[in-house]
Amino acid sequence: MKTSSLFAVAAVTALVVTPRVDAHHNSAPIYDVSQSVTVTGIVTEIRFLNPHARVLLDVVDSDGATRNWLAEGANIIALRLQGWTGDEMKPGDRITVKGAPSRDGTPRVEWSEITLADGRILGGGNNFPKERDELFDRLERQRSQEVPADGQ
Repeated sequence: MKTSSLFAVAAVTALVVTPRVDAHHNSAPIYDVSQSVTVTGIVTEIRFLNPHARVLLDVVDSDGATRNWLAEGANIIALRLQGWTGDEMKPGDRITVKGAPSRDGTPRVEWSEITLADGRILGGGNNFPKERDELFDRLERQRSQEVPADGQ
């Protein structure tokens, strides 16, 4: 009984003091995050799912050949938290995707932003640079408008 109690205490202690480990993988082995590519094309399919949202689009390259590109973004939960509904675009829409190109030269991009035909810019890429900047700007504005509790 004494040994099992000691084991239980040790197990609980280990769970409590062990730092949280994020299970998400780093995209750097797949995408060259030090580079940026921009492609414009016609959406052929949208996969609004986990582990990453995907937008497939037909892009005409410099030789006039059409290649189907895969744009990969954040997961559905992260996108929903950023306000995405899944109706932002549909097959047939013309979009421009900016992000990190694949390391192996395949037509893939980890998007940082997507520009719709009407000029709206959507974030939702894995690193959320647009949303992070907007959040910091909003927090800074709120902080500058706060009045101290003593009114001075």
